[in-house]
Amino acid sequence: MKVGILSQWFDPEPGPASLPGVYARELIARGHEVRVLTGFPNYPDGVLYDGFRIRPRTREHSPGMDVTRVALYPNHSSSSFGRIANYVSFLASATALSGAALKDADAVWVYNSPPTVGLPLLWHTRWGRKPFFLHVQDLWPDSMIDSGMLPQGLVGTIAASVMARVVRVTERHAAVIGVSSRSVRDILLSRHPEIDPQKIVYAPNPTNEALFRPVDAIRAEKGIPAKAADVVQIMYAGAVGDVQGLDTLLDAAALLRGRADIRVTIVGDGISRQRLERRTQEERLTNVRFLGRVSQDTIPELIARAQVQLVSLSDAPFLAYTTPSKIASLLASGVPIIGHLAGDGARMISDAEAGLVVRPGDTEGLAAAITRMADAGSSQWAGYGERGRRYYDSHLSVRSTTAAIVDSLSNVINSNGGRG
Repeated sequence: MKVGILSQWFDPEPGPASLPGVYARELIARGHEVRVLTGFPNYPDGVLYDGFRIRPRTREHSPGMDVTRVALYPNHSSSSFGRIANYVSFLASATALSGAALKDADAVWVYNSPPTVGLPLLWHTRWGRKPFFLHVQDLWPDSMIDSGMLPQGLVGTIAASVMARVVRVTERHAAVIGVSSRSVRDILLSRHPEIDPQKIVYAPNPTNEALFRPVDAIRAEKGIPAKAADVVQIMYAGAVGDVQGLDTLLDAAALLRGRADIRVTIVGDGISRQRLERRTQEERLTNVRFLGRVSQDTIPELIARAQVQLVSLSDAPFLAYTTPSKIASLLASGVPIIGHLAGDGARMISDAEAGLVVRPGDTEGLAAAITRMADAGSSQWAGYGERGRRYYDSHLSVRSTTAAIVDSLSNVINSNGGRG
């Protein structure tokens, strides 16, 4: 089968933006041909990557895969207008400048984030006559409204209204809707009572399995001890923004000043990093350090050098319907996890029995969880890690999710003559 991939994000972009590339490689490994329509890499900084120059359209070829890149406005700042310009520019280019990028695809998989991919999707699939798998990553426009990403006033209201209509149309015309968080299924069915429930499938996101491997293997390769000296490292790696709720982590660190054996490391960058670093200095939180942004290739070794990993989100209501992509990476790495979040992400950690969960904003609860995990020792850490890895292999691996995508699209093609 020739599978089209439509995504604003693609290799070499890291984190959640790497998922389309993960699926593309697995599809090729399964014997399928892949056609990709994407933008020029600029995530997560909004800065064009070295070695790329924005043009109206370029094409790249590799065994089993053709990649078409179209122009966009690079931006990933806190500016609402900048983000909207980034999304809308890809919408326009992916519709008008993409040529025949997806023309010979038998079906299309779309990374449904941001929602503006909906219009080029409808264009290239002829309003669903070519079947497409809509892989829902966020609730739109809910997440943009609740996060404050949309501007205030008339402009924001109009943008939210247009976005909501596009989302409803793409969901109705999808051959299959994949949800990466279970609770999203119920929300979609409440919005679209006319949709056949069997059309919505649970398709959790895997991780880049070539990168995120069991830490025991990495430690053996690098000669890293499971626990260095007398210090337990609690590590957070990811975006450092408002929605990550990291102020609570600093509050918890303040409560743990007396524990000289506990250190907190924050890896990553974002709009809140400078403010949090200033706060750390002003409050003399010597048990917290910031490493800033590092290349994704170095993250697995940093994970192996820590003992416990933290996943954190604020208590914003829309975040309860998301499952952070880093959870899959940590489960695949086989490490103990502290989940400072609610909703589907918290349930995944609990179901995997891979660590402890604390509700967002609970400073004392987070400090207690860090203390409990630090005191647990290597045997309990290993138990959490082993259970998490087993859960990943059984429920989240790229093989299982890709199989669900391919099987769903194949069934539609075979039963409906290629019509969604």
